[in-house]
Amino acid sequence: MGLRNIPAGIERLTELLARIAGLALIGMMLVVCYGVVMRYVLRSPVAWANEFARFSFLPVVAFGLAYALQQGAHVATDFFIRAFSGGTRKGLYLFSAALFFSYSVISCWAGWRLASIAFAKGLYSDEAEIPLVLILAVIPIGFLALSLQVIVQMWEAVSGDSSQRRPSKTLHSK
Repeated sequence: MGLRNIPAGIERLTELLARIAGLALIGMMLVVCYGVVMRYVLRSPVAWANEFARFSFLPVVAFGLAYALQQGAHVATDFFIRAFSGGTRKGLYLFSAALFFSYSVISCWAGWRLASIAFAKGLYSDEAEIPLVLILAVIPIGFLALSLQVIVQMWEAVSGDSSQRRPSKTLHSK
């Protein structure tokens, strides 16, 4: 795999994680509907449905982070940025991307620590008795993917190479 293929590989990873996030969201919706029917229609609540819904939300968020960045869907305020020239705008974009990268690396490390503690202590969920390391492992995976996606976007901003993907919706490309 050549160096030029690395951004494309990261983009594919981002897309794969987004698809997994979508499946987790569908699963969460189905289980919540099942839980509602069991509780309120059949008067036989299932305890694991609420736990499953809470745990399904974690991959939806963690695996969706890099995809949201890839698509330019993260919240951004560009009111002041528009007053600057293209070069200054690009510099501010790179500075904010570096801060974002720092945040994602720290979050990846913190997620790794949480998953490591859950693994070392052998922690399990309350109702379904799922090993919590399996649930918490999505945090460092999601933030690692986010970190890689930030690197790809910073590289594209510096090199001007956006041939790997759709036109960016971020300010550095204007």
